[in-house]
Amino acid sequence: MIPPFYLYLGAVVLLMSLGRVIWRQRAKTTDWALVVAFVRLDFPPHERDLAQKIAAGLAEIVGVKIKQLRPEHTLKQIAAWSSVDHIYAQDLMKILLLAFGVACDENTTFRALVEKVAAKQTSDPQRAAQA
Repeated sequence: MIPPFYLYLGAVVLLMSLGRVIWRQRAKTTDWALVVAFVRLDFPPHERDLAQKIAAGLAEIVGVKIKQLRPEHTLKQIAAWSSVDHIYAQDLMKILLLAFGVACDENTTFRALVEKVAAKQTSDPQRAAQA
């Protein structure tokens, strides 16, 4: 006969195992800033944080294909990566105009975009402090 202690121990282990399967934690959201951290290496030190911030915002729109991002990619190419909800370059340009106050066209490269936003923020220190 099995001692009652081992029966209780077996029941506890079984319940703990089933509990983890039944009550799983919700899926964690993706940390886009971490996914696009590689982009910092392509920019000078004073633009690295800004490049990562802009790339993380684009990643929320584009998705995992943001891992292909290089400074020479244009907004038109970046918009084409969006496969689920197709987004146009004009939509990205509107978002960037609202978010950063920078006007650009569909042939603007990611590097030029970061440089424009950095120049805008250094010329407008109050807005840079809020961001």
